[in-house]
Amino acid sequence: MNVRTRRWLLAPIRQWRTHHLIRRHGPSLDYPTAWALITLATGADEFAYVQQATYEAGPAAEAGIHYDDWNDLNLRERTRRTRWLARHGKTPIQQLGVTEGKLKRAGLRVVDWGVPKGEAGVRRRSRDRP
Repeated sequence: MNVRTRRWLLAPIRQWRTHHLIRRHGPSLDYPTAWALITLATGADEFAYVQQATYEAGPAAEAGIHYDDWNDLNLRERTRRTRWLARHGKTPIQQLGVTEGKLKRAGLRVVDWGVPKGEAGVRRRSRDRP
């Protein structure tokens, strides 16, 4: 039985959250990284496990958060991200609340959205405020 199947059987809610994060974030987030992010966000006592899994997969030389270039994205993806940021105020990864220090200690390299060039920030619409 492969690792993914075992994870679905042992922790189906975590797997659902992992796939949900991948769907919300977009194609630049791979499964192992999404799984590690969800595990770090929901199970603080499993940090050593995530750290070991990252080390076995080949530690990233540049662990931490890195931002992709919005100029390389197609118009549809830029629009989707802009709408997400306008509605939620944070990227899906930022919503998890995992600090960059924790990512570096775990050895994870995460590519997040960042802010579009030329914009200091994206303001929320007044109807979306709580």
